[in-house]
Amino acid sequence: MALQYTKNRIYECALKLAEKRPLNKITVRTIVEECQITRNTFYYHFHDLHDVYVSFVDSKIDELLKRADTDAEAAFFDFIELAVCYKKVWLNLYKSVGYERLSGFVTEKVKQFILMSISKEYDIEEIPALDLEIICNFYGEAIFGLLIRWLKDSRFDSKDQLKYSLGRIRVLFDGQLEGLIKNSLKN
Repeated sequence: MALQYTKNRIYECALKLAEKRPLNKITVRTIVEECQITRNTFYYHFHDLHDVYVSFVDSKIDELLKRADTDAEAAFFDFIELAVCYKKVWLNLYKSVGYERLSGFVTEKVKQFILMSISKEYDIEEIPALDLEIICNFYGEAIFGLLIRWLKDSRFDSKDQLKYSLGRIRVLFDGQLEGLIKNSLKN
C-alpha cells in the first residue's frame, strides 16, 4: 500500500512538473525535491525519468485494457481522451523524444486495443497476419496523427470540444473495423 502510494506520488509530481516545463528541464533531483523523498526511493520505483512517464501511461493502459474485456471500443476512446487530458505533458514528451519515438509508442498501444477489439468478435488466427499488421498500422498512424493535431491545436484546449470531437469520431468510424475484418476474411 505504501509502495503504491509513493509510486503514485512520484507520478503526480512528475506530471505536475511536465505540465510546466520541457522534460529535458526536469531532473530526478527536481522530482525528489517536489515529492520530498530520497533519490534511493525514486530509484527503487523507477530506472530514470523516462521510465516514470512510460510506467504511468502503461499503468493507465493496463487499467483500460482490463475494462476493454467488457467494452474495448469505450476503453480505446478513453485512451485517446487520456492523451488529450494530459495535453501539456504529451506536448513536452513530443518535444523531448521526437515524432518517431512517440509515434512508435502510441501506435504500439493502439495496436493492443485494436487486437483486443478484433479478438472479441473473431478468431485472430483466421485473419492473415499481413492484414492485421496493415489494420493496426493504419489505426495507429491515424490516431497518432489526430492526437498530434489536437495537441497542437488550441481549439482542443476545451474538454467540451474534445468530447464533441471524440463523439464525432465514434459516429464516423462506427463499424469500420468490423468492415475491414470482414473484407479480409472474404478475400
